[in-house]
Amino acid sequence: MSDYIVSCDAGNGGVNAVLSKGNGRCASVYFPSVRAAATGDSLGLGQDFELAYDYVDWYGHRYVVGEDALRVTRRHMERHTGANRYGNELHQFLVAVALARLGVTKGSVALTLFAPPGLYLQARQTMLQRFAGAEVTIRLKSDRKPRVWRYASVTVWPEGLGAAACFLLDDEGRPTATDVLSGDTLILDLGFYTLDALKMVDGSFNPEELEHATFENGGVHTHILEPILRTLRRMGDDFQLLTADDVDRVLRRGLVSGDYTLTAAGHAVDIQPLVEKHRERYAGWVANTLVDGVFAGLRGIKSVILVGGGATLVEDHMITWYGSKVLDRRQHPTARRVHPVDFNAVGGLRLALMGRTAR
Repeated sequence: MSDYIVSCDAGNGGVNAVLSKGNGRCASVYFPSVRAAATGDSLGLGQDFELAYDYVDWYGHRYVVGEDALRVTRRHMERHTGANRYGNELHQFLVAVALARLGVTKGSVALTLFAPPGLYLQARQTMLQRFAGAEVTIRLKSDRKPRVWRYASVTVWPEGLGAAACFLLDDEGRPTATDVLSGDTLILDLGFYTLDALKMVDGSFNPEELEHATFENGGVHTHILEPILRTLRRMGDDFQLLTADDVDRVLRRGLVSGDYTLTAAGHAVDIQPLVEKHRERYAGWVANTLVDGVFAGLRGIKSVILVGGGATLVEDHMITWYGSKVLDRRQHPTARRVHPVDFNAVGGLRLALMGRTAR
């Protein structure tokens, strides 16, 4: 029996991880999938005069991660991108940071990970080789000594399967009496760079279709962040140094608080009209290119589940266009409290708990 049960969806946009705390409770963490080298040096001027940030010590190197990397430095930025990213050193680092922030300190971990359906067969093998049985040593800025743990077991699922589990299993991994996934179900995972399409039949996925299930440049970065950034840069010299990261930070904040104000060199711009314009265009692209172009306008498909950061940006349009075929998570008892960004990670945890309950 492992000391910790963790599910981590380390995508190319952000890292989502959840830790079981027993009795259906869990802790969660999210941060952008970026890091940059850091020194951690101080000028000795005190917190009133120095920028405060956290850092991580990882095998002889020091890094700032996630929001701190975007806020502190734009030099030497490393991103979790590319077909070979799963299981590599940066992937291992991001997962370890997530676990440390969730409170893992020592002992053994039962870990669930995810890979895009189109890369799944190869990525799963690589991830199992590099994670299973591996020992991790990591130290956060606040730690007096390094944390050391071992991955006692590792499970890798295709992205999208975790979302299905959120509709089938409760918080403790117990199956619910539902036929919501009977028949053919299409799961669309709208990520940062890619869009994954996973077709399931009666709650099971078809391995023969996984190879053609990942669409590059089909995510939020290409269809929403870059178009907004191009518009902002035309507003003057003070906006030339903005990046997609700046737009992404405002977008994520706006989805939670309703405040879409972007500030650059003292200028404040409300980008909500741009967000509304381009999220509608993105929804149209998904509908035209995938739903209509690949899946015949959902003929023969009973239901669609929208997953990932892009889901909240398009779901209202998709429900309007395709009606009840697009599952409204708010209407399902086991999914209504789960944000689409967290679907994979939470579903992965429920699948892990189901496996323990079955034993």
